[in-house]
Amino acid sequence: MTLPLDGIRVIDLGQIYAAPYCTLQLAYLGAEIIKVEPPGAGELLRLPHLSPGGVNYSFLMLNANKKSVTVNLKDRRGQEILLKLLENADVLVENYLDGVMESFGLGYEQIAARFPRLIYASGKGYGSGSRWAKLGAMDNTVQASSGFINLTGFPDKGVKTSATFIDMGTGSHLVSGILAALLMRARTGRGQKVEVAMLDVAIPALTSVIATVLQGRKFRRLGNRHWGACPTNVYPVADGEVLIFCLTEPHWRTLAKLMRRAELLDDPAYKDHAARLRIADDVDAMVVDWTRSRSRDEVIGILLDAGVPCAPVRTVDEVIADEEVARRRMLIDCQHPTRGAVKVSGTPIKLSEVPDAPVVRPAPMLGEHTAEVLASVGIDAAALEQLRIQGVI
Repeated sequence: MTLPLDGIRVIDLGQIYAAPYCTLQLAYLGAEIIKVEPPGAGELLRLPHLSPGGVNYSFLMLNANKKSVTVNLKDRRGQEILLKLLENADVLVENYLDGVMESFGLGYEQIAARFPRLIYASGKGYGSGSRWAKLGAMDNTVQASSGFINLTGFPDKGVKTSATFIDMGTGSHLVSGILAALLMRARTGRGQKVEVAMLDVAIPALTSVIATVLQGRKFRRLGNRHWGACPTNVYPVADGEVLIFCLTEPHWRTLAKLMRRAELLDDPAYKDHAARLRIADDVDAMVVDWTRSRSRDEVIGILLDAGVPCAPVRTVDEVIADEEVARRRMLIDCQHPTRGAVKVSGTPIKLSEVPDAPVVRPAPMLGEHTAEVLASVGIDAAALEQLRIQGVI
């Protein structure tokens, strides 16, 4: 079956999470992904000396369905090889620090005239030209600079999340920009630069917080409570925890009846969210009295039947084992030459005309496809061996 991006060739210079996640999604949509890595250890996430089988599990999860080519971009001959690869490429994806591609002679302005159809996609921590642009940008650091850490946690301390949601959001936005640029190129015949900055991705996620501050109010850390809805919190049950979110007044009225506290519905102290937030400790204590003697599944079942928003607070082990995750192919079983059976990340993009079970090849060994890909640009076996001896590939 034809995939949406069949025939599209992507040169992937991505590292760590954001850009590799972008190219993973493009790979599942049918693009040929040629991952260009430094000779020796490969891209940073491989961590060969620290990982069983010489490759990090996170790398395996994000680099399925790609080809690996080793090229030293610090060497002039390596730069010339990359330029050869770009002659029949549609997209270049990179997420180096600001100025690094320019130091290789591979910045957008340096090569755009030579490759007018090329879509040059850059994932950045901060926008090009930003005063922050040369800062090392990782999910953790952007959680700090965007205000996420200041807003997350309990009143006495902000905390980061271990989930790299800004990285993955950046990768997904980069996919959107690339697809838009491909559509535009189909009309105009010209490529362009696509840039997505991690800080920019974080701003829309702060919509409710920014709206609060723009109205002259101060946003306070509330832990697992919500600034505009009560009761909303994580509550203990006999075998774990549940989150209950009474978004609307009907949700509260339903929960009060389930707790056999219908008398509160006529009490002015509980009349609306604002009133209940003033006595949130008392409200939460009441909910805990109802939840703590019941099992998690029992509480979730009662609330689901009653139409009250809720969710079990699950462990990562539970999520990995969830049949829904398997059915949606968000973790796909794969066999890797040095790590054996592994799970690789699937794609959340589901298209009705694309099969739900794409062929999945494991993440490539470092340089596995160097000879194959470089032969396609006229570098024969003898030249290849010389380049390898000289550390160019």
